[in-house]
Amino acid sequence: MKLASRVFLALVFIAGLTACSSFRFPGVYKIGIQQGHIITQEMVDQLKLGMSKRQVRFVLGNTLLPDTFNDDRWDYPYSVRRGSQGEITQYLYTVYFENDKLVKTEGDYLPGKAPMSGEQSKRYLEDMKRDVPVPTEDTIEPELPKPEELE
Repeated sequence: MKLASRVFLALVFIAGLTACSSFRFPGVYKIGIQQGHIITQEMVDQLKLGMSKRQVRFVLGNTLLPDTFNDDRWDYPYSVRRGSQGEITQYLYTVYFENDKLVKTEGDYLPGKAPMSGEQSKRYLEDMKRDVPVPTEDTIEPELPKPEELE
């Protein structure tokens, strides 16, 4: 009896240690973790020198790291971690102001969608024609009730 309780206690202790270790079950999917602001090519293309802070905030959103000592610099950090043990990829986009006007931008942003080649765009348009009904001249417009009939 004493031996069985010691073996059981040892098994519980070993199970507790393995739970705290880096033991992972095979085949378990770990999602990527995104944090921060995603700044894209389209957003950067909308920025123009001389824009007010309000206009920049409309395009990029509020900064997550407001600098209390320098309100003329806004940082937009973004990081991605692939899975639980993957490497972290970090991006930082910074905008600078003088007299509440945009004077400079720099940093990393996510590239826009790659343009399709001629053959890809033709195939895409053909698929769209197949899946979306295209109006024709003989299409009958639906009859809508008159406002007085609704009362």
